[in-house]
Parts: sequence; structure tokens; C-alpha cells
Amino acid sequence: MRIINFLYLKYALSLLICLFSSFVVFFIFSLISNLSEDYSFNIILVLSSLNSLQILTYVSAFIFLISLILFSIFLRSRNEIIIIKSYLRINKYIMFFLPIVLLFSIFEVNKKDIVTFLEDNKTNLVKVGDKLKSKILINEFDNRKNITILKNVDLNNFEEAEYRSYNILNKEIKMAEFSNELIYSNDKLILKNYTQYKNNVIKNINKKKIINLDIIGLISQGSLVRDTTIKNNSIIDFKLINLIIFFTFLLSHIFLNFFNTKYVGSKQSLRDPILMSISTLIYSFLIFNNSLTSYRQEFELIASMIVLMLFFKAYLNE
Repeated sequence: MRIINFLYLKYALSLLICLFSSFVVFFIFSLISNLSEDYSFNIILVLSSLNSLQILTYVSAFIFLISLILFSIFLRSRNEIIIIKSYLRINKYIMFFLPIVLLFSIFEVNKKDIVTFLEDNKTNLVKVGDKLKSKILINEFDNRKNITILKNVDLNNFEEAEYRSYNILNKEIKMAEFSNELIYSNDKLILKNYTQYKNNVIKNINKKKIINLDIIGLISQGSLVRDTTIKNNSIIDFKLINLIIFFTFLLSHIFLNFFNTKYVGSKQSLRDPILMSISTLIYSFLIFNNSLTSYRQEFELIASMIVLMLFFKAYLNE
């Protein structure tokens, strides 16, 4: 148990050094880019901090890799890793790094929500007046996505207001609507007339259309983008489960690579495990951030199987 606590202490130190160093670097670059903006210096400082946190969120897997490199260097510097490997069996070692891997995996699959939260805070910080006058509503269902954009929305003046709506299926726009003739009456948003794109045909429709939106609620909300997707918790999200499985075994494989018997000596180079780890992280980025519409789930499932085999290969070697 003392060895496990010692490892947690060493890794916590490595992670803190990595996070602090990365934050400082990102903060300096963000500060330089924001100095040209017409904001007070206090707002610039907060904006730069939020930008730095956003970048850290985007590259969380690489933060894990850098912290692991530091962790390995610390243990190799006094040959502590050789002593630890002689006392700890592989199962005990897995019990040590599994909570760390699970924490980073959960963070990785939820980083989109975290980035959106930080972006909302940035928007609230720099908005003019008390409320934002532009809103973006997103509603997703399977391969369908409905995007509604309201511009210059003001309950006291709808003269400059604009309405745009996009109905997207499999990343292709099936229908779009636009209107700059809006009125707000009896808590309803009404289009006097609008232009519609449908079946590759654009036509002007000179009749009213009622848009069912909570305008007062939208205006009072601080965020620019609002996801109105109704999530059905009763249905198992297989994509989310696959993501967690993928990153759990991917990060576990990276962990085992750095503590392979070949690289435990202080004179051994870490070049091979670093290059292999970077390659697998780039592979994960390409798999889960592409524009494929056909067989996307199959590719992601195959990726999880490949990572699972890599993990078990490293496990059996140990």
C-alpha cells in the first residue's frame, strides 16, 4: 500500500508540473493575442485564462502523455522503477493506474461539453449590454440536425431581426428558411414572409409562419449557443460506451508501454514508447474526428478492438 501511495504522490507531482507549465505557455500566447482587443485589462486576463483552459481541455490526452513522461523520468532517475516492478505484480500495477486512466477517459469523452461551458463564460464576459442579441439553437436526432439562428433579437425592436433555419440530414442541407420580416405578438414569433430552400429550389413564400420558440427565455439566457436536443436516458448510448472503452484501453496501453521491461533502465531511451503513444493518439483523433457518414460506427468499433488487442499484448508481455 505504501508503494501505491508513493506512486500516486509521484504522479500527482508530474501532473501538476505538466498542467502548470502548459497553462502558463497557453496563457502567454492567449494574452498576447488578446491584448489587441478593446477590453479592459482585467477582462483580457480572464479571457486568456479561459482560453488556456479550453486548450488544455482539447489536448487532455496529450497532457496525460506528457505527465506520464515526467512520471517515468522521475522514477527512472533513481532507479525506483526497477524496485517497484520487482515488488508489484502486474495486477497491482493496473489497480494503481486504472483510476487515473478512467478519470482521463471520462474527461476525454465529455470535453465537448466542458469546452462549450467555457465558451459560454467567455461570451458572457465580452457581451455588450446585459443580454446577447444573437442565439443559435441546435437540435440533433440520429442523423438529423436542426439549426436555428436568431440575429439582432430585441423585444423592443424587431426591425433588424433575422431568422435562419437549417434542416440537415447526413451532413447535407435538406431545407433552409430565411426571413428578416419578423414580428413578436402574444408571446409568439411570427414570420411575415420568408424564403425557403427545398429540393434544390429556392422560392419566396408570402404567408405568415409561426415559430414555436420561447423568445423571452432565450433572451434571458446568457449563452450564445443552446443545445435543445432531447436526450433519451432510457436508450443505451453505444457510441459513448465505445468511446469510454476505447480511451480506457488506449491510455492503459500507453501506461504499460512506458513501464515495459525494455525501458525501465535509466540509460534506456524513451523514444520508442513516446513515438508509439503519439501515433496512437493521432490515430484516435483521426478515427473520432472525421467526416465519414458511411460505416462510421463500424470504424470506431474496429478501432476499439485494435486498442483492446494492443493492451492485452502489452499486458501479456508484462
